[in-house]
Amino acid sequence: MPETKYLARLRGRLLDLGCPIFQVRRLVREVADHRDDLLRSAVTEGCSAPEAEARADGQLGDLLDLAERLSMEARRSSWWGRHSFVGFGLLPLVVIPVLWGMLTALALMLEFAVAYGLNWDRLHAAVGRPDGFHHVSMAVQGADYIAIALVALLFCWVTYRAAASFKWTVTVCVVSALYGLLTCVLIQPHRADTMHNLTLGFGAHLPPYSIWTPQLIRFAIPLVILGLAHAFQRQAAHRFRDSVAD
Repeated sequence: MPETKYLARLRGRLLDLGCPIFQVRRLVREVADHRDDLLRSAVTEGCSAPEAEARADGQLGDLLDLAERLSMEARRSSWWGRHSFVGFGLLPLVVIPVLWGMLTALALMLEFAVAYGLNWDRLHAAVGRPDGFHHVSMAVQGADYIAIALVALLFCWVTYRAAASFKWTVTVCVVSALYGLLTCVLIQPHRADTMHNLTLGFGAHLPPYSIWTPQLIRFAIPLVILGLAHAFQRQAAHRFRDSVAD
């Protein structure tokens, strides 16, 4: 049976509410099947085709209310949808430093194995030189940038798959951006009077800095990803609408 205007409008509304395409297909198909059952029932009772369609659409209810209800049910079907504030507002603050630590350890182990042959004496001597310390510093800072970018990308994907509204995608990226702005990673070279120091914490409390320095690159990374996520979702929804129209 050809798709009706009701189902086409329902699909568009579900896309506007942020439902992922795979869920929009499933929800519209379920509504279409239920509508076919209502049509057959109405025809069996002696209604004409136009009367049966009007009756079926009336039994399905207001399109906007139905779309809101279906979207909410899809959202509530996952842990992320039921605990959006914890999952998208707080969890990134935990995942970023944990992932940074894992990536930093991996990068430093690879650097140690490839460049210094797992020889601690060679590593200790190299870190005391500017070029050797520069390599270690690049590994630490690179792991930091990658961790922030990966967390923003991962949680943007989760918000989309969980049918969460776009405000939670914004929340994830803004939280990650503020984390990047207000914290910093400091690695200090080895000195005679102290051991090699690697510290993660708020900029105002990291020696030798006496004033807070905003971390603009770390702040910008999640915001760039937010813009890319928004563009991707809009383009995917646009392509999906065009494919259905064809």
